[in-house]
Amino acid sequence: MSLQPFLAFVFVCLLVSPAFAQGRAGQPAPPVGPRPFVGPPDRPPVDPAAADRGRTLYAAECVTCHGPSARGTDNAPSLIRSITVLNDRYGSLLGPFLKKGHPVQSGKPSADLTEPQVIDLMHFLRQRINDTLRGSDVFDVRDIVTGDPKAGEAYFNGEGKCTTCHSATGDMAGIATRVPAPVDVQQRMLFPTGRGGRGRGAAASARTAVTVTVTPASGPALSGTLLEEDDFHVALRDAGGAVRVVRKAPGTKVETVDPLRAHRELLDRITDKNIHDLVAYLETLK
Repeated sequence: MSLQPFLAFVFVCLLVSPAFAQGRAGQPAPPVGPRPFVGPPDRPPVDPAAADRGRTLYAAECVTCHGPSARGTDNAPSLIRSITVLNDRYGSLLGPFLKKGHPVQSGKPSADLTEPQVIDLMHFLRQRINDTLRGSDVFDVRDIVTGDPKAGEAYFNGEGKCTTCHSATGDMAGIATRVPAPVDVQQRMLFPTGRGGRGRGAAASARTAVTVTVTPASGPALSGTLLEEDDFHVALRDAGGAVRVVRKAPGTKVETVDPLRAHRELLDRITDKNIHDLVAYLETLK
């Protein structure tokens, strides 16, 4: 499974209120989606026709639990923050997940969904994700500082486990002054990038990059920055800048270190209320 798309998935605001763009009179509306170079470099293009078919399928099988915009409900989590969905490429992860069995509205086995249906569903979900990317035609920040700062402080110090790595009087001191736009505070909190982000530079990238050590059954170990990993190969960039591709032969040991792992794991459990409250709290750290 590729890690790069998620590492590069930045400039996302999950709590925006989209206002859908209209085309000029007599002309079709412009494609819904972010500008080029916004989001992951290999962001899968959305086929509008497939997304429309996926919307129909989503309404029939998923909307009751996951909500009309796939942002989740009290009964099911947000899909636009799902690690499976964010890393999926045309059903590569969602398909196997549904084949294992998952409740759907019709009561039919989710394993009965065909490959084309899963692909259509992913086009729809990718369209929903793209609507939250800065640069999208439908992106509208508005006021996102609507939470309870006290509740945000409690989450920061408690359930969120933020103090494992951060401190309100240390690295987070003055965050609201250093990052004056609340949407940027929220973006960095939810989707910190392993590539440095805009204006953060190579030093930040080096601190947050996923590193890997590959030890074959015989021979010396190779270490470097993880570029790609799947079931058969590991690609890394070593200290000299050379790209090395290692086949996962029997006995090969692969160890990765992800400095941002806690942030990635947070996506699957944090709620919209938690996000609002945390941003409101961080905005008090002037």
